[in-house]
Amino acid sequence: MPSPIFAIPLNMGLGTWVVTIIAGLGFIVMFALASAGGDYQGLINTTLENDALARDKRKEKKKKVH
Repeated sequence: MPSPIFAIPLNMGLGTWVVTIIAGLGFIVMFALASAGGDYQGLINTTLENDALARDKRKEKKKKVH
């Protein structure tokens, strides 16, 4: 039976819909928990600092070679 929700019929049975919905809700819950507990600003700052240090090291190596 084609699904009226999608433009392309997925022909998914009831069991497949249940698994898909549970997996989708699980993903949303896990994403929310990770976002609430994660220190993304700290991760971004550390990444930018490490990138700046790596660029400085590369510039110093180029100056010593030339």
